[in-house]
Amino acid sequence: MKRYFLLFLTLFVLVSCYKASSSGQREFQFTYTVALEPTGNKSLELWLPVPKTSTVQTISNLELDTQGLEYEIKDEEKHGNKYVYIYSKKGIDEAKEITMKFDVVRSEHQNVAYDNVEYSRYLKASSMVPVGNIFSEIIKENNLNGDDMRGLYDFVLNGMHYGKPTDDKDSKNYKYIHGGKNPKTGQEWLPNDITYGLKKKTKDELVKSQNKNKEYAYGNGNSLYACDIGVGNCTDYHSYFISLARTMDVPSRFHMGFSIPEGKSGKVGGYHCWADYYVENEGWLPVDISEADKDPSKVDYFFGTATDNRVEMMVGRDFELFGYNGGIMNFFIYPVLEINNRESKKFTKKFSYKEL
Repeated sequence: MKRYFLLFLTLFVLVSCYKASSSGQREFQFTYTVALEPTGNKSLELWLPVPKTSTVQTISNLELDTQGLEYEIKDEEKHGNKYVYIYSKKGIDEAKEITMKFDVVRSEHQNVAYDNVEYSRYLKASSMVPVGNIFSEIIKENNLNGDDMRGLYDFVLNGMHYGKPTDDKDSKNYKYIHGGKNPKTGQEWLPNDITYGLKKKTKDELVKSQNKNKEYAYGNGNSLYACDIGVGNCTDYHSYFISLARTMDVPSRFHMGFSIPEGKSGKVGGYHCWADYYVENEGWLPVDISEADKDPSKVDYFFGTATDNRVEMMVGRDFELFGYNGGIMNFFIYPVLEINNRESKKFTKKFSYKEL
């Protein structure tokens, strides 16, 4: 009887920690693969994010194949993440394929009372997610209020547009922007008859004047870029949301991982990110504004619900990684490689999944 009581108590605690939807959960194996080129006699250091079990996901059966290279699993202390540090002072004379596999049980969820999260930490600025100044002006001019987070969600949703302006016909984004239509709506991703962002640029102006600054650019999660240009990807949408939320004294966090396609198995194209914000006595409520923009039929759903078709790899921004010579890392989802203490792109990456 005591054993059954303890089992019931455990289940009760797990269920009460968060509100899950009726669709339940998804179980899959995720494979993260990095193919390294030879480095000769030059030293090699490689960093990969490692997912953690949390209230909304269970990670198990983690397997690392480093092809004989030494490695250590490290704690990222600022936000409570983990990562693997792979290294060789002698480098490698032949190509190696590093793989990380793990099983995931992921729940669709709403508000979550995560353990051991210091919410006040997520009121402060990070390097590309400032607070105050222009964001205070935006809040005042648009009557935004920290007691109406749906109003903030709608403001970012209506002000941002999914895409990357480019005039490079060889770019994978060219067709997507120039004449490309959202299959969910049948409308142009970036219409010609509106202006974009606080700078009120036309699409042609945006395409011709893309800033070459690596920080003030598409896809870096730079809040200032997002509000100025009004066009970006998930990093830009949610960084903008976080800057505004924190300026209104609402703690908000950045989450990064991968979306898992429908089907039994296949490739995973690339990363995805989302945000959540803290409400006293309710916990952390997720928002996925870029996904809502891509599918307007789910605008209500993505305010306060995160799907089960994803795995979270890292929380937060501005990471300090052991041995890394590049300083503070803006965000961390893809492999980071250094050869002789200099960052290098001499690798390829791929991601895949299969249902369990």
